[in-house]
Amino acid sequence: MKPVVLLTHAIHPDAMRRLAEEAEVRVATDVDEASLCLQIAQASGLIVRTPLTPAVIQAGTRLKVVARHGVGLDYIPVATCTELGIPVVFTPNANTESVAEHVVGAMIALAHYFGPADRAVRGHAWARREGMIGLDLSGRTVGVLGMGRIGTRVAEICRIAFNMRVLGYDPFLGNEGIKSRGAQPATFNEVLEQSEFLTLHMPLSDSTRHILNADAFRQIRQGTFLINAARGGLVDTVALAEAMRAERVRGAALDVLEDEPPLPQNPLLSIDNIIFTPHSAALTQEALLRMGMDATEEVMRVLRGERPLNCANPQTLRLEA
Repeated sequence: MKPVVLLTHAIHPDAMRRLAEEAEVRVATDVDEASLCLQIAQASGLIVRTPLTPAVIQAGTRLKVVARHGVGLDYIPVATCTELGIPVVFTPNANTESVAEHVVGAMIALAHYFGPADRAVRGHAWARREGMIGLDLSGRTVGVLGMGRIGTRVAEICRIAFNMRVLGYDPFLGNEGIKSRGAQPATFNEVLEQSEFLTLHMPLSDSTRHILNADAFRQIRQGTFLINAARGGLVDTVALAEAMRAERVRGAALDVLEDEPPLPQNPLLSIDNIIFTPHSAALTQEALLRMGMDATEEVMRVLRGERPLNCANPQTLRLEA
């Protein structure tokens, strides 16, 4: 009998077909906690595309592996999985190029006022062009907060394509590590004070939540452009709104928000020079295929008793090295 693998949402069709070769594939009908607790009861594997509570994992009494369709492990209660001896696997290489391209595209769109300019034309306000004088990226300074795979790729594109000065900050890397990834090492405050473009590439944790808060925005270079395609919780929503109204931040491109989808009272929704996208930076054909296939193969490796390639809690693996 094939093991049951539950998906919180459907994944790429090619990955679904590959998974069906070795497992009975079930797609959750609802993803609220109560529904998932019922649906996970028979599952040996779980592929995740939405945040889960510990209760869902605890209800999966047959679970042998949990896979993140993507990179952000904040969607999965890893500590609960570890306590229960369940490996958590993920797909760290699948969306690097797609998100990096999105970030650089957002930088160009902000610098050239794509969002407000589009709204001006649609609103028959052609004369607004005189108040939307953009700037070139070439030779500017970009600050990269988090020099992981995506941050490193963004740094490379900015440096090579636009001859930008790249400042890098990463509390988990030393100066030599940051240099080896193509950035000039800088402190957090130096990045804030010197960057004309600031892009976030950090995981969300207790130490990084609201890393851009009111104090940070008071230190930020006047007129900085902000791009966040990492996690909404890295930025204090109210503090960003205040910084934009004070023109400390000239424009922002936000693929992620603290509340997704945004609540009607979110103060950012009424600010003009923000480009919003619905957490879709990684939603390209190529990235979805890579994420789906990588998650599928990792799940099947564990269910076959093999060692996965990328495991967030390797202490749960009872396999030969």
